Amino acid sequence: MMEDFFLKGLVPIMKKFLNPNFLMALEFSEGFIFGRVLRRRIMQYRPYSLINSAGTTVDIAASSAQGELWLRDSRNTAKDILYMDTTTDRGLPWVLHGAIGWKPHQIMVYPRIPEGSDVPGKFPDIDPVIPSAGNRTGFYSGMESPYDVPTDFMEYIIPPKTHISHEFYNLDTEIHNPVANILFALYHFQIFTPLIATPAPTNRIIRDIALRHIPAAFFTVGFTSNPLPLGDTLREDWKVSPISLDEAATLEAE
Repeated sequence: MMEDFFLKGLVPIMKKFLNPNFLMALEFSEGFIFGRVLRRRIMQYRPYSLINSAGTTVDIAASSAQGELWLRDSRNTAKDILYMDTTTDRGLPWVLHGAIGWKPHQIMVYPRIPEGSDVPGKFPDIDPVIPSAGNRTGFYSGMESPYDVPTDFMEYIIPPKTHISHEFYNLDTEIHNPVANILFALYHFQIFTPLIATPAPTNRIIRDIALRHIPAAFFTVGFTSNPLPLGDTLREDWKVSPISLDEAATLEAE
């Protein structure tokens, strides 16, 4: 199975988690912010049986769909497992990075990032994805991200104050309850603040990341075709303004 992943260009998500002191660039719709992981915590919820807001197990009938749901904590269904209610933790920005493995493989999973938005992952020029019709694009399943080894076929970067949701379609001739292996790393990180047109120590690090002179992970917050906005709340609480890669590459360093 691992050989099949690599032939498809897929990577188990555990291989992509960052260690403390690793550098990263986060792409938002307004541009990039740059930083360094200070602390990392691996978090796993396994097995997770899909439930609704009442805490009832969701069994999807044959050739049928299930509408948009959060991945709710079975112990307190008011809680979204993948939601962070505060923008910082003990004064540090934080962000979630991970993937979800699913079973059985007959369940098609359609993510919405954030909730209520268009389903990502479709070919650019075709019509919007309709999960309730079981459209064969914009989804993933346990074939691409198996329950035992979640992969980066659908790689999630989730900032604070953002709910994501999923819809489902059962291709099988039998009823199924989708079961997930939710595997994430929580990063507390330091933001490098750029000073435009003014030499600064952090400018060199940012410039070197942008020019790929030093190793760093590049992540899109949301989805590649539609990065999420940083927004006023994160901009204020994180005390940062995104910049383009061209701006980053031309920063003046001390």
